Amino acid sequence: MGDYLRLLTVNDRDIPLATLQRAVPDVAIWSVDHPGTLGNYLAIGPELHALQDVWATIERNPVGPNTLGAEEVAEFIDSLESGGPPSAVRWLSDYLETIRAIYAIRIYPEAILQHPQAEDAVYAVRSALREAVGGIGQWDGQGFTNEDDRLIWCDPRMNLQGKKEAAILDESTGDWIPLELDLDNPEELSQFLRGEFPKKPRGR
Repeated sequence: MGDYLRLLTVNDRDIPLATLQRAVPDVAIWSVDHPGTLGNYLAIGPELHALQDVWATIERNPVGPNTLGAEEVAEFIDSLESGGPPSAVRWLSDYLETIRAIYAIRIYPEAILQHPQAEDAVYAVRSALREAVGGIGQWDGQGFTNEDDRLIWCDPRMNLQGKKEAAILDESTGDWIPLELDLDNPEELSQFLRGEFPKKPRGR
């Protein structure tokens, strides 16, 4: 998993802390003040207020004029041409212009490796965020996912591995066509980046 998992949403409502705590009742989630700045972030870990053992933190960045969130969105839009498929580039260019908030989940890999349940807990919290406000995902080292959480865009320069639930946009209907993508297969990845469905070998 990358150092950051982001949820980009057009919904700017606040999510009650209790909503996320209910998603992982056996894990500690608490609010921490930002030193020297307004606002706070959430910490996820095995024990309440044990900052030295935190598995991940969640920061909410609103997107508006002259905000950090707006700068991030601009950077994402600028990066789209480095990857594909082309239909996802066009769709994301429009969608990203409507984003109102970014939830940035920062992962601490060393702490997670010491706790087998930590990775599942972080993903459960991310799922609770998605359920509360919807949106699309941005994964460091992977790319963007659509509102169904399927991979729709990636940069071939990234370290892409494994099989992923993906989708290609049918621009004539506006529907996402689902597929399973083998990122370890260079030909399959190239076809995806061109917006083509991977050609599976025929059985004999």
